Amino acid sequence: MTRVLSLFQNLGIHVTKSRCAAINCIRANSNQTSPDPWSVNPIKDLQDLVAIPIVKENYQVFNPSPREIEQGHELFKQRSGREITMIKSVVSLERLPEQNIPEVSFVGQSNVGKSSLISALFNHSKDSPFIKIGKKPGLTKTLLFFEVKKLFTLVDMPGYGKKMPTYYMKSMHGYLKTRNVLCRSFLLVDSEMGLCDVDKEGLRMMEDLAKPYAIVLTKIDKPRRSVLLKNLLEVLDYINKHTHICFPQPFLVSSPSLSGIKYLQTFIAHTTGNLHLASKNTEQT
Repeated sequence: MTRVLSLFQNLGIHVTKSRCAAINCIRANSNQTSPDPWSVNPIKDLQDLVAIPIVKENYQVFNPSPREIEQGHELFKQRSGREITMIKSVVSLERLPEQNIPEVSFVGQSNVGKSSLISALFNHSKDSPFIKIGKKPGLTKTLLFFEVKKLFTLVDMPGYGKKMPTYYMKSMHGYLKTRNVLCRSFLLVDSEMGLCDVDKEGLRMMEDLAKPYAIVLTKIDKPRRSVLLKNLLEVLDYINKHTHICFPQPFLVSSPSLSGIKYLQTFIAHTTGNLHLASKNTEQT
């Protein structure tokens, strides 16, 4: 406190000891480390807008600890000798890579943010695999396979809807139906637009295929919190009423701010069998 008083006196500013103590308190609080936005489940940030739980307790089935989240995040860091690489670009099912490690796929309509999300998952590292992100929808025309340290593969699928290739439905449906190593798909929904008819068609397709999948709300930095909450509640209602295979807890992410990214990374690490969680309320995949 004496040093702070001397500093203000040298500047010709009179400050009492009580005010100096308050300044020290503010400075100490400002130096505290703020919560890591990567780690937080963004649904919790919306909870103060409503009096009842957004996600019912029996649906909150993925609750990793902070330590487990860091372990999941570590799998996505580029390391010498344990690289993240794009191994193949595929159009026909006959050219799918032959491997026995688990896979996860990202599905969604064009311009929903698949490539941006995958880039965020790989931490924007200069050594990460090159992922071309375009301003125009429909840029990804093939199935892109990214191998993560020979532990699992992440698949970026062409967006359906605008500029959809003629071969797309056949290759996408065939891949999702027949790929034995596929352990989870992620169907992406634009959080600003909410569920649209094209999204619901995608959800019906996933239900018909009866393969495990989860919903990811993208671009959560764009809508107002009230709009985001409204669209999230609509998704939760749709999951409850119209799905049987869908993971009950949706994921919320922002690629620019990285909000929710570590949380999703941890779920991917868990669902591919690379991270076993001790958390009591966590669904076992």
